Formats: sequence, structure tokens, C-alpha cells
Amino acid sequence: MYAEITAAFQSAKTAVDLVKATKELSNSNELLMAVNDVQIKLSGAIASALSSQEKQALLAERVRDLETQLRDSEDWKNQMQRYKLFEFPTRALAYQLKRELANGGEPLHYLCTACVDKKKKTILQPMLSYLHCPECKSNIDADNPLPNTHRCSTGDDESWMS
Repeated sequence: MYAEITAAFQSAKTAVDLVKATKELSNSNELLMAVNDVQIKLSGAIASALSSQEKQALLAERVRDLETQLRDSEDWKNQMQRYKLFEFPTRALAYQLKRELANGGEPLHYLCTACVDKKKKTILQPMLSYLHCPECKSNIDADNPLPNTHRCSTGDDESWMS
């Protein structure tokens, strides 16, 4: 009978161990599920962070591009402040280097209005009574025949080539 009691006790102990193991297995499953949920959320957070970094890099590049455009625009504006719109006797227009700058050593010259509109600084070249733009190939009839003097928009008497 002692053997039967020992066997029953052993069976009860095994049953308790099985219940404990089942309980631990249940906790392990819950733990694994929780770890899996954390991993899924962490993966989502990493993907979101990478997406954010990509957007930030694109925005930083856009800011650099806009700063470059702004700097170029300001440089162009500063360059164009050196010129004034000049009307030839033929009523053709070109941008003329301001006289005070031409007196400073830089030769008097004219810029093509079509090229200036495209933000290109192209100096017109004299060809007979025309000024020729080497960039856009346009010709400006400066005068027919060449003038001795011309009244420009400032009201000063000036020769267009002097």
C-alpha cells in the first residue's frame, strides 16, 4: 500500500508539475506574443524614422536649392543695377552700362534685352549700323545712319557709341 500511496503522491506531484509547466508555457506564450508585438512596433518606428530622415534630407536639399536661387537672384539684381535701359534713335532698346561706371575704366557697352530677360549677360557687338547679339543672334538697328548725339532717357545728350 505504501507503494500505491507513493505512486499516487508521485502522480499528484507530476500533475502539479504539469499544471505548473502548462502555466509557465502559457506565460511563455504571452511573453513571446508581447515580445513579437514590441518587435512589430519597433520595426514600424524604425521605418517611420527612416522615412522621416528621407523627408528631412529632401527638405534640406530643397532649402539649399532655394538659397542658391536666392543668392543667384540677388547677384543678378546687383549686376543689373550697373545698367540702365537705353533707347536708340531707332527706338530699339538695350541695357547700357551706366556712364559713371564706364568712366571708371570699364568700356561702355550694351546688353541684349532678350538675353537679359533670360538672365544672361550678353554684350552686343557692333556690326556696321547694327549691334549684334552673339547669344540669341538678334540684330539691333542702332541708327540709320549712325548718330552724332542722342537724347537718352536721362535727358543728357550722349553719343550712343561714345
